[in-house]
Amino acid sequence: MTREQLLDLLNLCPLVASVQADAGTPCDDPPTLLRLARASLDQGVQILRLQGVENIREIKERTRRPVIGLVKRGYPDSAIYITPTSAEVDELLALGCEVVALDGTGRPRPTRESLIELIRRIHEGGALAMADCDTLASARYAEEAGADLVGTTLAGYTPDREATRGPDLDLLREIVRTVAVPVVAEGRYAQGWHVEAALRIGAAAVVVGGALNDPVKQTKALLPRSRSSKWAAKDGSNVGAVDIGGTWLRFGVFTPDWQIVSIDRTPNPKRREERLEWIRERIREAGVGKLGLGTGGITDPCTGVVWTAKEYLMPDQIGIEFSERTLGVPVYAHGDGHATAWGHACLPEFAGRRVATLTIGTGLGAGFVQDGRIWAGRRGEYPRINDLPTADGRTYEELLGGIHITKSPTEEQQELSVRALEGAIAAVRGLYFPDDIVVCGSVGLSPWLSPHLDRLGAVASPLGHDAGLYGAAALALFPSYV
Repeated sequence: MTREQLLDLLNLCPLVASVQADAGTPCDDPPTLLRLARASLDQGVQILRLQGVENIREIKERTRRPVIGLVKRGYPDSAIYITPTSAEVDELLALGCEVVALDGTGRPRPTRESLIELIRRIHEGGALAMADCDTLASARYAEEAGADLVGTTLAGYTPDREATRGPDLDLLREIVRTVAVPVVAEGRYAQGWHVEAALRIGAAAVVVGGALNDPVKQTKALLPRSRSSKWAAKDGSNVGAVDIGGTWLRFGVFTPDWQIVSIDRTPNPKRREERLEWIRERIREAGVGKLGLGTGGITDPCTGVVWTAKEYLMPDQIGIEFSERTLGVPVYAHGDGHATAWGHACLPEFAGRRVATLTIGTGLGAGFVQDGRIWAGRRGEYPRINDLPTADGRTYEELLGGIHITKSPTEEQQELSVRALEGAIAAVRGLYFPDDIVVCGSVGLSPWLSPHLDRLGAVASPLGHDAGLYGAAALALFPSYV
Protein backbone atom coordinates (compact mmCIF):
# COMPACT_ATOMS: atom_id res chain seq x y z
CA MET A 1 0.00 0.00 0.00
CA THR A 2 1.27 3.45 -0.88
CA ARG A 3 0.84 6.47 1.34
CA GLU A 4 -1.58 7.94 -1.19
CA GLN A 5 -3.74 4.81 -1.04
CA LEU A 6 -3.69 5.00 2.75
CA LEU A 7 -4.77 8.64 2.67
CA ASP A 8 -7.59 7.77 0.27
CA LEU A 9 -8.96 5.34 2.86
CA LEU A 10 -8.57 7.93 5.59
CA ASN A 11 -10.52 10.39 3.48
CA LEU A 12 -13.39 7.91 3.53
CA CYS A 13 -13.17 7.65 7.33
CA PRO A 14 -10.46 9.47 9.28
CA LEU A 15 -11.24 7.56 12.47
CA VAL A 16 -8.79 4.72 13.12
CA ALA A 17 -9.92 2.16 15.67
CA SER A 18 -7.15 1.03 17.99
CA VAL A 19 -8.27 -2.41 19.11
CA GLN A 20 -6.01 -3.38 21.98
CA ALA A 21 -6.27 -4.66 25.53
CA ASP A 22 -3.82 -4.64 28.39
CA ALA A 23 -2.17 -7.99 29.05
CA GLY A 24 -4.13 -10.16 31.44
CA THR A 25 -7.42 -8.24 31.15
CA PRO A 26 -10.63 -10.03 30.05
CA CYS A 27 -10.45 -8.59 26.52
CA ASP A 28 -6.85 -9.72 25.98
CA ASP A 29 -8.00 -12.46 23.64
CA PRO A 30 -7.86 -12.54 19.79
CA PRO A 31 -11.51 -13.65 19.24
CA THR A 32 -12.76 -10.97 21.62
CA LEU A 33 -10.67 -8.27 19.96
CA LEU A 34 -11.89 -9.50 16.58
CA ARG A 35 -15.49 -8.84 17.61
CA LEU A 36 -14.57 -5.36 18.83
CA ALA A 37 -12.77 -4.64 15.57
CA ARG A 38 -15.75 -5.76 13.52
CA ALA A 39 -18.03 -3.49 15.54
CA SER A 40 -15.98 -0.48 14.45
CA LEU A 41 -15.57 -1.69 10.88
CA ASP A 42 -19.33 -2.10 10.58
CA GLN A 43 -19.69 1.62 11.37
CA GLY A 44 -17.41 2.68 8.54
CA VAL A 45 -13.91 2.52 10.00
CA GLN A 46 -11.44 1.57 7.27
CA ILE A 47 -8.17 1.06 9.14
CA LEU A 48 -7.31 -0.68 12.40
CA ARG A 49 -4.41 -0.17 14.76
CA LEU A 50 -3.52 -3.51 16.37
CA GLN A 51 -0.93 -4.79 18.83
CA GLY A 52 0.60 -8.22 19.21
CA VAL A 53 1.39 -10.96 16.73
CA GLU A 54 -1.49 -13.31 17.55
CA ASN A 55 -4.06 -10.53 17.68
CA ILE A 56 -2.94 -9.10 14.35
CA ARG A 57 -2.87 -12.50 12.68
CA GLU A 58 -6.39 -13.37 13.81
CA ILE A 59 -7.99 -10.02 13.04
CA LYS A 60 -6.19 -9.35 9.78
CA GLU A 61 -6.93 -12.77 8.37
CA ARG A 62 -10.62 -12.57 9.31
CA THR A 63 -11.32 -8.98 8.28
CA ARG A 64 -8.91 -8.43 5.35
CA ARG A 65 -8.60 -4.78 6.36
CA PRO A 66 -5.46 -2.60 6.38
CA VAL A 67 -3.64 -2.63 9.68
CA ILE A 68 -1.28 -0.30 11.50
CA GLY A 69 0.61 -2.94 13.43
CA LEU A 70 2.87 -2.74 16.45
CA VAL A 71 4.40 -5.02 19.02
CA LYS A 72 4.76 -3.86 22.60
CA ARG A 73 7.78 -5.51 24.15
CA GLY A 74 9.91 -4.36 27.02
CA TYR A 75 13.68 -4.68 27.22
CA PRO A 76 15.68 -4.14 30.41
CA ASP A 77 18.11 -1.63 28.92
CA SER A 78 15.65 0.74 27.22
CA ALA A 79 12.46 2.70 27.94
CA ILE A 80 11.24 2.07 24.39
CA TYR A 81 8.56 -0.61 24.13
CA ILE A 82 6.62 0.11 20.90
CA THR A 83 8.23 -2.02 18.16
CA PRO A 84 11.64 -1.39 19.72
CA THR A 85 13.93 -3.52 17.50
CA SER A 86 14.23 -5.06 14.06
CA ALA A 87 12.96 -8.35 15.50
CA GLU A 88 9.52 -6.82 16.10
CA VAL A 89 9.64 -5.07 12.73
CA ASP A 90 10.23 -8.41 11.01
CA GLU A 91 7.32 -10.00 12.90
CA LEU A 92 4.97 -7.30 11.69
CA LEU A 93 6.22 -7.45 8.11
CA ALA A 94 5.68 -11.23 8.10
CA LEU A 95 2.05 -10.61 9.10
CA GLY A 96 1.55 -8.33 6.09
CA CYS A 97 0.89 -5.12 8.07
CA GLU A 98 0.43 -2.24 5.65
CA VAL A 99 1.82 0.19 8.23
CA VAL A 100 4.34 -0.56 10.98
CA ALA A 101 4.14 1.71 14.01
CA LEU A 102 7.25 2.21 16.10
CA ASP A 103 8.64 4.54 18.72
CA GLY A 104 9.74 7.71 16.94
CA THR A 105 11.62 9.35 19.79
CA GLY A 106 15.38 9.78 19.93
CA ARG A 107 15.75 7.63 23.04
CA PRO A 108 18.29 4.78 22.97
CA ARG A 109 16.89 1.51 21.60
CA PRO A 110 17.57 -1.90 23.13
CA THR A 111 19.88 -3.07 20.33
CA ARG A 112 21.18 0.45 19.65
CA GLU A 113 19.64 0.31 16.19
CA SER A 114 18.78 3.73 14.83
CA LEU A 115 15.35 4.89 13.81
CA ILE A 116 16.68 5.41 10.30
CA GLU A 117 17.74 1.75 10.13
CA LEU A 118 14.39 0.47 11.35
CA ILE A 119 12.42 2.66 8.94
CA ARG A 120 14.65 1.54 6.08
CA ARG A 121 13.92 -2.08 7.05
CA ILE A 122 10.16 -1.34 7.06
CA HIS A 123 10.35 0.22 3.60
CA GLU A 124 12.40 -2.68 2.25
CA GLY A 125 9.64 -4.99 3.54
CA GLY A 126 7.07 -3.07 1.49
CA ALA A 127 5.29 -1.32 4.36
CA LEU A 128 4.84 2.26 5.50
CA ALA A 129 6.37 3.53 8.76
CA MET A 130 4.37 5.43 11.39
CA ALA A 131 6.49 7.08 14.06
CA ASP A 132 4.87 7.42 17.49
CA CYS A 133 6.19 10.71 18.88
CA ASP A 134 6.07 12.64 22.13
CA THR A 135 7.28 16.13 21.19
CA LEU A 136 7.74 18.41 18.22
CA ALA A 137 11.45 17.60 18.28
CA SER A 138 10.80 13.86 17.98
CA ALA A 139 8.32 14.47 15.13
CA ARG A 140 11.00 16.39 13.25
CA TYR A 141 13.53 13.68 14.03
CA ALA A 142 11.17 10.96 12.77
CA GLU A 143 10.42 12.86 9.56
CA GLU A 144 14.13 13.27 8.89
CA ALA A 145 14.56 9.54 9.54
CA GLY A 146 12.10 8.80 6.73
CA ALA A 147 8.81 8.16 8.54
CA ASP A 148 5.78 8.20 6.25
CA LEU A 149 3.46 9.32 9.07
CA VAL A 150 4.04 10.80 12.49
CA GLY A 151 1.64 10.46 15.41
CA THR A 152 1.22 12.16 18.77
CA THR A 153 0.86 8.77 20.43
CA LEU A 154 3.46 9.29 23.15
CA ALA A 155 2.61 12.88 24.10
CA GLY A 156 2.46 12.97 27.88
CA TYR A 157 3.83 9.45 28.28
CA THR A 158 7.54 10.29 28.37
CA PRO A 159 9.47 12.69 30.63
CA ASP A 160 9.88 15.14 27.75
CA ARG A 161 6.31 16.46 27.74
CA GLU A 162 3.80 16.85 30.53
CA ALA A 163 0.50 15.06 30.07
CA THR A 164 -2.47 17.26 29.23
CA ARG A 165 -6.04 16.82 30.38
CA GLY A 166 -7.46 15.14 27.34
CA PRO A 167 -5.65 15.13 24.00
CA ASP A 168 -2.62 17.35 23.46
CA LEU A 169 -4.15 19.51 20.75
CA ASP A 170 -1.46 22.17 21.05
CA LEU A 171 1.27 19.67 20.24
CA LEU A 172 -0.79 18.43 17.31
CA ARG A 173 -1.08 22.02 16.08
CA GLU A 174 2.69 22.52 16.33
CA ILE A 175 3.50 19.31 14.48
CA VAL A 176 0.98 19.90 11.70
CA ARG A 177 2.46 23.35 11.11
CA THR A 178 6.03 22.03 11.06
CA VAL A 179 6.32 18.69 9.30
CA ALA A 180 5.46 17.87 5.71
CA VAL A 181 4.31 14.27 6.24
CA PRO A 182 0.74 13.42 7.32
CA VAL A 183 0.12 13.66 11.05
CA VAL A 184 -2.00 11.20 13.01
CA ALA A 185 -3.64 12.43 16.22
CA GLU A 186 -3.50 9.87 19.01
CA GLY A 187 -3.51 9.85 22.78
CA ARG A 188 -6.46 10.51 25.15
CA TYR A 189 -9.01 11.16 22.38
CA ALA A 190 -12.33 10.21 23.94
CA GLN A 191 -15.07 12.56 22.73
CA GLY A 192 -16.54 13.56 19.41
CA TRP A 193 -15.35 17.13 19.71
CA HIS A 194 -11.80 15.89 20.30
CA VAL A 195 -11.89 14.16 16.92
CA GLU A 196 -13.48 17.12 15.14
CA ALA A 197 -10.93 19.53 16.61
CA ALA A 198 -8.00 17.34 15.55
CA LEU A 199 -9.28 17.14 11.99
CA ARG A 200 -9.81 20.89 11.85
CA ILE A 201 -6.25 21.40 13.07
CA GLY A 202 -5.07 19.33 10.14
CA ALA A 203 -4.66 15.75 11.31
CA ALA A 204 -4.92 13.17 8.55
CA ALA A 205 -6.51 10.71 10.97
CA VAL A 206 -7.45 10.27 14.61
CA VAL A 207 -6.70 7.06 16.46
CA VAL A 208 -9.12 6.22 19.28
CA GLY A 209 -8.57 3.19 21.45
CA GLY A 210 -9.81 3.02 25.02
CA ALA A 211 -12.94 5.08 24.40
CA LEU A 212 -13.98 2.62 21.68
CA ASN A 213 -12.71 -0.78 22.59
CA ASP A 214 -11.49 -1.05 26.16
CA PRO A 215 -14.25 -1.81 28.69
CA VAL A 216 -11.67 -1.69 31.49
CA LYS A 217 -10.80 1.95 30.74
CA GLN A 218 -14.42 2.81 30.04
CA THR A 219 -15.51 1.34 33.37
CA LYS A 220 -12.79 3.20 35.25
CA ALA A 221 -13.82 6.43 33.53
CA LEU A 222 -17.47 5.95 34.51
CA LEU A 223 -17.01 4.70 38.05
CA PRO A 224 -18.64 7.20 40.41
CA ARG A 225 -16.14 9.56 41.93
CA SER A 226 -18.51 10.45 44.73
CA ARG A 227 -17.32 9.53 48.18
CA SER A 228 -20.75 8.91 49.64
CA SER A 229 -21.08 6.20 52.23
CA LYS A 230 -21.35 3.66 49.43
CA TRP A 231 -18.03 4.61 47.90
CA ALA A 232 -16.24 5.93 50.98
CA ALA A 233 -12.49 5.52 51.27
CA LYS A 234 -11.62 2.06 52.54
CA ASP A 235 -9.90 3.44 55.63
CA GLY A 236 -12.92 5.63 56.41
CA SER A 237 -10.65 8.53 57.27
CA ASN A 238 -11.96 12.06 57.53
CA VAL A 239 -10.77 14.82 55.22
CA GLY A 240 -9.69 18.33 56.00
CA ALA A 241 -11.00 21.49 54.34
CA VAL A 242 -9.35 24.90 54.34
CA ASP A 243 -11.02 28.16 53.35
CA ILE A 244 -8.59 31.09 53.15
CA GLY A 245 -10.34 34.41 52.88
CA GLY A 246 -9.26 38.00 53.21
CA THR A 247 -10.26 38.06 56.89
CA TRP A 248 -10.38 34.51 58.25
CA LEU A 249 -8.40 31.32 57.81
CA ARG A 250 -10.75 28.42 58.53
CA PHE A 251 -10.25 24.67 58.89
CA GLY A 252 -13.03 22.11 58.80
CA VAL A 253 -13.07 18.37 59.35
CA PHE A 254 -15.50 16.36 57.19
CA THR A 255 -16.55 12.73 57.15
CA PRO A 256 -16.11 10.74 53.91
CA ASP A 257 -19.79 11.35 53.14
CA TRP A 258 -19.37 15.15 53.34
CA GLN A 259 -20.75 15.72 56.80
CA ILE A 260 -19.04 18.45 58.79
CA VAL A 261 -17.50 17.39 62.10
CA SER A 262 -15.79 20.51 63.40
CA ILE A 263 -14.65 24.00 62.41
CA ASP A 264 -11.70 26.01 63.65
CA ARG A 265 -10.67 29.49 62.58
CA THR A 266 -8.09 32.21 63.14
CA PRO A 267 -7.56 35.69 61.73
CA ASN A 268 -5.70 35.18 58.46
CA PRO A 269 -1.99 35.59 59.31
CA LYS A 270 -0.02 38.20 57.38
CA ARG A 271 2.87 35.84 56.63
CA ARG A 272 2.61 32.74 54.47
CA GLU A 273 4.65 30.50 56.72
CA GLU A 274 2.29 31.26 59.60
CA ARG A 275 -0.63 30.19 57.39
CA LEU A 276 1.05 26.96 56.42
CA GLU A 277 2.06 26.15 59.99
CA TRP A 278 -1.45 26.80 61.31
CA ILE A 279 -2.88 24.46 58.66
CA ARG A 280 -0.24 21.82 59.42
CA GLU A 281 -1.12 21.95 63.11
CA ARG A 282 -4.82 21.44 62.35
CA ILE A 283 -3.98 18.51 60.05
CA ARG A 284 -1.93 16.87 62.79
CA GLU A 285 -4.61 17.43 65.41
CA ALA A 286 -7.44 16.13 63.20
CA GLY A 287 -5.48 13.25 61.70
CA VAL A 288 -7.04 13.76 58.27
CA GLY A 289 -5.74 11.76 55.32
CA LYS A 290 -6.15 14.42 52.63
CA LEU A 291 -7.05 18.06 52.27
CA GLY A 292 -9.21 20.24 50.04
CA LEU A 293 -8.31 23.91 49.96
CA GLY A 294 -9.91 27.03 48.51
CA THR A 295 -8.02 30.30 48.65
CA GLY A 296 -8.01 33.84 47.38
CA GLY A 297 -5.87 34.55 44.35
CA ILE A 298 -5.38 32.23 41.37
CA THR A 299 -4.10 28.78 42.25
CA ASP A 300 -2.65 26.34 39.75
CA PRO A 301 -4.57 23.14 40.61
CA CYS A 302 -1.76 20.98 39.23
CA THR A 303 0.95 22.40 41.50
CA GLY A 304 -0.98 24.09 44.30
CA VAL A 305 1.01 27.28 43.78
CA VAL A 306 -0.80 30.62 44.04
CA TRP A 307 0.71 32.53 41.16
CA THR A 308 -1.20 35.78 41.44
CA ALA A 309 -3.20 37.50 44.19
CA LYS A 310 -4.16 40.96 45.36
CA GLU A 311 -1.72 42.02 48.06
CA TYR A 312 -4.21 44.25 49.87
CA LEU A 313 -6.60 41.30 50.23
CA MET A 314 -4.10 38.45 50.67
CA PRO A 315 -0.67 39.71 51.79
CA ASP A 316 2.35 37.45 51.18
CA GLN A 317 0.18 35.09 49.14
CA ILE A 318 1.84 35.08 45.73
CA GLY A 319 4.11 32.04 45.46
CA ILE A 320 2.69 30.13 48.43
CA GLU A 321 2.42 26.41 47.70
CA PHE A 322 -0.38 24.21 48.99
CA SER A 323 0.76 20.67 48.29
CA GLU A 324 1.73 17.41 49.94
CA ARG A 325 5.29 18.72 50.04
CA THR A 326 4.34 21.72 52.16
CA LEU A 327 1.42 20.31 54.15
CA GLY A 328 2.25 16.61 54.51
CA VAL A 329 -0.94 15.11 53.03
CA PRO A 330 -2.39 15.00 49.50
CA VAL A 331 -3.88 18.41 48.71
CA TYR A 332 -6.58 19.41 46.22
CA ALA A 333 -6.21 23.18 45.93
CA HIS A 334 -8.12 25.70 43.83
CA GLY A 335 -9.26 29.29 43.94
CA ASP A 336 -11.97 29.96 46.49
CA GLY A 337 -14.54 30.92 43.83
CA HIS A 338 -13.95 27.64 41.99
CA ALA A 339 -14.07 25.61 45.20
CA THR A 340 -17.33 27.17 46.36
CA ALA A 341 -18.93 26.74 42.93
CA TRP A 342 -17.89 23.08 42.94
CA GLY A 343 -19.41 22.56 46.38
CA HIS A 344 -22.74 23.91 45.17
CA ALA A 345 -22.63 21.79 42.01
CA CYS A 346 -22.28 18.69 44.19
CA LEU A 347 -25.55 19.36 46.02
CA PRO A 348 -28.60 17.35 44.90
CA GLU A 349 -30.52 20.44 43.79
CA PHE A 350 -27.73 21.61 41.47
CA ALA A 351 -26.04 18.37 40.34
CA GLY A 352 -25.88 18.10 36.55
CA ARG A 353 -26.83 21.76 36.04
CA ARG A 354 -24.83 24.76 34.87
CA VAL A 355 -24.02 26.46 38.17
CA ALA A 356 -22.39 29.85 38.69
CA THR A 357 -21.41 31.12 42.11
CA LEU A 358 -20.64 34.62 43.39
CA THR A 359 -18.77 34.61 46.69
CA ILE A 360 -19.13 38.07 48.21
CA GLY A 361 -17.09 38.46 51.38
CA THR A 362 -13.95 40.49 51.98
CA GLY A 363 -13.56 40.46 48.21
CA LEU A 364 -15.61 39.13 45.31
CA GLY A 365 -14.95 35.67 43.90
CA ALA A 366 -16.66 33.75 41.12
CA GLY A 367 -16.78 30.23 39.77
CA PHE A 368 -18.64 28.20 37.16
CA VAL A 369 -19.35 24.48 36.84
CA GLN A 370 -20.70 22.66 33.78
CA ASP A 371 -20.77 19.00 32.75
CA GLY A 372 -19.34 17.87 36.07
CA ARG A 373 -16.20 19.96 35.83
CA ILE A 374 -14.87 23.24 37.10
CA TRP A 375 -14.47 25.66 34.20
CA ALA A 376 -11.08 27.20 34.83
CA GLY A 377 -8.15 28.43 32.80
CA ARG A 378 -5.19 26.15 32.29
CA ARG A 379 -3.50 27.58 35.35
CA GLY A 380 -6.63 27.86 37.45
CA GLU A 381 -7.90 31.23 36.23
CA TYR A 382 -11.41 32.14 37.40
CA PRO A 383 -14.18 34.36 35.93
CA ARG A 384 -12.93 37.87 36.73
CA ILE A 385 -16.31 39.40 37.47
CA ASN A 386 -14.64 41.17 40.40
CA ASP A 387 -12.47 43.33 38.15
CA LEU A 388 -15.15 44.37 35.65
CA PRO A 389 -15.88 48.11 35.78
CA THR A 390 -19.29 49.47 36.70
CA ALA A 391 -20.96 52.57 35.29
CA ASP A 392 -19.17 54.90 37.72
CA GLY A 393 -15.74 53.44 36.92
CA ARG A 394 -15.30 51.42 40.09
CA THR A 395 -15.15 47.64 39.90
CA TYR A 396 -17.78 45.25 41.20
CA GLU A 397 -15.37 44.21 43.93
CA GLU A 398 -14.92 47.81 45.04
CA LEU A 399 -18.68 48.20 45.37
CA LEU A 400 -19.41 44.79 46.90
CA GLY A 401 -16.29 43.60 48.75
CA GLY A 402 -16.42 43.95 52.51
CA ILE A 403 -12.92 45.39 52.64
CA HIS A 404 -14.22 48.42 50.74
CA ILE A 405 -17.68 48.92 52.21
CA THR A 406 -16.87 47.96 55.84
CA LYS A 407 -18.99 45.83 58.18
CA SER A 408 -21.69 48.50 58.59
CA PRO A 409 -22.23 50.13 55.21
CA THR A 410 -24.23 53.32 55.00
CA GLU A 411 -27.56 53.41 53.21
CA GLU A 412 -25.83 55.00 50.22
CA GLN A 413 -23.22 52.24 50.16
CA GLN A 414 -25.93 49.62 50.42
CA GLU A 415 -27.81 51.14 47.50
CA LEU A 416 -24.65 51.22 45.38
CA SER A 417 -23.91 47.62 46.34
CA VAL A 418 -27.38 46.43 45.38
CA ARG A 419 -27.00 48.04 41.95
CA ALA A 420 -23.54 46.47 41.65
CA LEU A 421 -25.02 43.07 42.51
CA GLU A 422 -27.61 43.56 39.77
CA GLY A 423 -24.82 44.28 37.29
CA ALA A 424 -22.64 41.39 38.45
CA ILE A 425 -25.51 38.90 38.16
CA ALA A 426 -26.39 40.28 34.71
CA ALA A 427 -22.75 39.86 33.65
CA VAL A 428 -22.63 36.26 34.88
CA ARG A 429 -25.91 35.46 33.15
CA GLY A 430 -24.81 37.08 29.88
CA LEU A 431 -21.40 35.41 29.85
CA TYR A 432 -22.15 31.89 31.11
CA PHE A 433 -25.89 31.24 30.60
CA PRO A 434 -26.13 29.37 33.93
CA ASP A 435 -29.13 27.39 35.07
CA ASP A 436 -28.52 28.66 38.58
CA ILE A 437 -26.65 31.57 40.15
CA VAL A 438 -25.79 30.98 43.79
CA VAL A 439 -24.63 33.76 46.09
CA CYS A 440 -22.70 33.22 49.31
CA GLY A 441 -20.22 34.99 51.59
CA SER A 442 -20.65 37.30 54.55
CA VAL A 443 -21.74 40.26 52.40
CA GLY A 444 -23.72 38.18 49.90
CA LEU A 445 -25.77 36.64 52.72
CA SER A 446 -26.04 39.84 54.76
CA PRO A 447 -29.56 40.86 55.89
CA TRP A 448 -29.46 44.00 53.75
CA LEU A 449 -28.26 42.36 50.48
CA SER A 450 -29.68 38.82 50.45
CA PRO A 451 -33.35 39.93 50.24
CA HIS A 452 -32.64 41.16 46.70
CA LEU A 453 -31.46 37.77 45.41
CA ASP A 454 -34.87 36.35 44.54
CA ARG A 455 -35.77 39.46 42.56
CA LEU A 456 -32.51 39.12 40.61
CA GLY A 457 -33.01 35.44 39.81
CA ALA A 458 -30.27 34.24 42.16
CA VAL A 459 -30.44 32.00 45.23
CA ALA A 460 -28.78 32.19 48.60
CA SER A 461 -26.34 29.34 49.22
CA PRO A 462 -27.97 26.36 50.97
CA LEU A 463 -24.58 25.89 52.62
CA GLY A 464 -24.81 29.26 54.31
CA HIS A 465 -21.67 30.82 55.72
CA ASP A 466 -19.81 27.50 55.53
CA ALA A 467 -20.04 27.27 51.73
CA GLY A 468 -16.29 27.86 51.36
CA LEU A 469 -15.45 24.97 53.66
CA TYR A 470 -17.96 22.64 52.01
CA GLY A 471 -16.52 23.58 48.62
CA ALA A 472 -12.96 22.91 49.76
CA ALA A 473 -13.99 19.51 51.14
CA ALA A 474 -15.76 18.71 47.87
CA LEU A 475 -12.50 19.25 45.97
CA ALA A 476 -10.97 16.37 47.89
CA LEU A 477 -14.04 14.15 48.13
CA PHE A 478 -15.49 14.52 44.64
CA PRO A 479 -12.70 15.20 42.11
CA SER A 480 -13.86 17.33 39.19
CA TYR A 481 -14.03 15.71 35.77
CA VAL A 482 -11.59 17.11 33.23
